[in-house]
Amino acid sequence: MNRPVLPLLFLIFFSCQGPWSYYPENPENYQGLWVYAYIVSGRPVENVCLDKLHPLGEVRMHGFAFYESADITIKGLFNGKDTSFSLEPDIAYNTRKPNCFVGPIDLIAEVGGNYELEASITWDSAGARTVSRFNAKTYIPKKFTILRAYDLLRQQYNSGSVILYLPPPMDLQSNYFITDYSEDVGGVLVSMVYGKNVSWGENSFDQIIGQFSDRNDTLRHARFGDRDILYTARNQQIGTGNKDIDSIPIMGINMPALGTINLLFYATTSEYFEFEDTFLYGRNDSRIVPVYNIQGAAGIFAGMLVDTFQVNLRPSDSIKVYPHLLAQETYCWQIDDETDVSYRQLHRECIEFWDEYIWNTIACGKKPPCGIFYPVYTWYEIPSEKLKNILSMEELITWCEHRDFPIDIYPLCGTAMVHYSKNGKSSPILDREVKKWCEAHRNNEECIL
Repeated sequence: MNRPVLPLLFLIFFSCQGPWSYYPENPENYQGLWVYAYIVSGRPVENVCLDKLHPLGEVRMHGFAFYESADITIKGLFNGKDTSFSLEPDIAYNTRKPNCFVGPIDLIAEVGGNYELEASITWDSAGARTVSRFNAKTYIPKKFTILRAYDLLRQQYNSGSVILYLPPPMDLQSNYFITDYSEDVGGVLVSMVYGKNVSWGENSFDQIIGQFSDRNDTLRHARFGDRDILYTARNQQIGTGNKDIDSIPIMGINMPALGTINLLFYATTSEYFEFEDTFLYGRNDSRIVPVYNIQGAAGIFAGMLVDTFQVNLRPSDSIKVYPHLLAQETYCWQIDDETDVSYRQLHRECIEFWDEYIWNTIACGKKPPCGIFYPVYTWYEIPSEKLKNILSMEELITWCEHRDFPIDIYPLCGTAMVHYSKNGKSSPILDREVKKWCEAHRNNEECIL
């Protein structure tokens, strides 16, 4: 009578197995420091950045150091010699990146070099003074170069050549870049660097969007900054085909239609791609455990060998082009439908157009344009009293926040920061800076209130 019980239990047990069986068992959330550090061949050390984990209700104060003190050293091959040196915060005039660190500008990282990062950081961790120590190792690959390229018509070209930007749907084809590399290359990140004189071209997406929207086609081409990441290629075999890294594809639609660009090919380590796969791409999936190569902190320390390939583009006769600066200006001068506020005030990337508007308002004495144009100087030369007459306190706070409250360069932003802190903003860094500011400016109107 009892013999069927064991097989039945066996069946029930295995029928209950499923994907949930492979989830980590209550993994702890990371609570310490984050490190993003890169060593690039042919350059000094200039990309070692730290951050802390911020609670959901805490505002970020990028313009101020979150730590009390930091002792960071780099060891490795520079200028042909094994060298060790300390890093300093990147706080050159008007830079304001105190949580990023740089090395001496005359010490240049070498191809094929090995590097070690060591650090001791004293900081406030959830109200407790903490000393965190971490270290990491990396290398710069021994060899990577672009041998030649093929355009959308599969015609070969070299660095510095002129190629055509082709009309839709040809812009969905790819340029291919043929490589030579050492086996210690884990993969390649491709970044496009461009200047203000490029023009973007009509593309396949424009034709699709144009069927459903009457939105200005110029503003759709607004890009900000001076670079875009275009592609990531891995040094791994998929089936019987070539490795992605052997022939790197860059779609024509991602390039401008007119002007000169530099494609930067960053050959880096396999550890970077483990970090990319498990943290950058997998952070929304609780089954994926992030992989870091930092001992004592989270993040990545990666060496990179960079090769530059210059491309000059011109459009075919039938292509409509949109100048870079015109597209930015069109985007930033539009009015937001929900708030009735201009984009130049809402979006940090439009801050320079807001500065231009302020300078012109000073020249006009009223809302521009008035046919008079004030010479546009740097933002921190705007007279404080005139700015106070032009902007409300809330607008001043936004203007200063877009620049991370540069109170050492523009004291008026100190007043704005104190007012900002009174609106329920939670941050021990903000509280610390407000206290310091008010101790040094006891007669400030916001400190007295």
